[in-house]
Amino acid sequence: MSASRWSPRRHHPAGVSPLEVWNLPVFGRELWEVLGSPWVEEDRRAGVPGATLSARMMLPLAEALFLLVKQHAPDAAYLSGGLAELDGFPAAVREATASLRCPVHIALSPRFAPVRAGLRMLEAQGARSPLCVDVGQTSIKLARAGTTRVMERNLSTLPPLFIGKPRPADGHHIRDTVAFIAGALRTFLAEGTSEPPDALCLALPCPLDEDLMPGGCTYGFEGTASLVPDILAQSGLPDTGGPVLVLNDAELAAESARRAPQVKGRRVLCLSLGFGPGGALLERG
Repeated sequence: MSASRWSPRRHHPAGVSPLEVWNLPVFGRELWEVLGSPWVEEDRRAGVPGATLSARMMLPLAEALFLLVKQHAPDAAYLSGGLAELDGFPAAVREATASLRCPVHIALSPRFAPVRAGLRMLEAQGARSPLCVDVGQTSIKLARAGTTRVMERNLSTLPPLFIGKPRPADGHHIRDTVAFIAGALRTFLAEGTSEPPDALCLALPCPLDEDLMPGGCTYGFEGTASLVPDILAQSGLPDTGGPVLVLNDAELAAESARRAPQVKGRRVLCLSLGFGPGGALLERG
């Protein structure tokens, strides 16, 4: 395809401000260390029941919510992301946050709520056949009309590169990351029988400036100006082209909070619970 026919631009959902929460100090550690999926996955592989994992998460999650609610004074809090699908999670959250000064809502489909909201966002801008891709640090979630899909990251071939860890000098991690994301898109498109997409929403797990320069995350692609164009060029998107709205994954999660009927109030604190916690603040007009 001709990448130039797809026009990427930085998208800022109305009233959404990203929050840096991954390094929030909680019990003497950073939030991602006590609330991220690396230890959850290790325990899950060891046979620890989901309800036990949910219970272990609750103390740091509740402490983070109390700190963030005190700082931002929201009318409600909203949780999404794969960790919110653990067994026993809703009941554990209700108990742990009973004294919080605002209600805490869990997305009706925590893992897929953001990509589904991305589809609605594109439809509101006139797309007839939208496609949404939410790149997480352990998996990619994809959605088109009537279907969703998860593509898991192979951590042995695409290992996490934590902040401060040296990046491979030959840059193969960038090529491998582009191949993973573009390959997920190609596979998902090949499986579809509906009409070709005419608009794309692409959420990335990192800060983004107005020129789509990515910040840090475990893929190690920070500072790679060609990241989005390279993904689009290798993704198998149709030659017809269309708009590409690029945003941070926590911003997309906040967009799902906007569209969640159970979430009331003007100011909503949004936390996405995955490999590491992401945050955003939604202020309705």
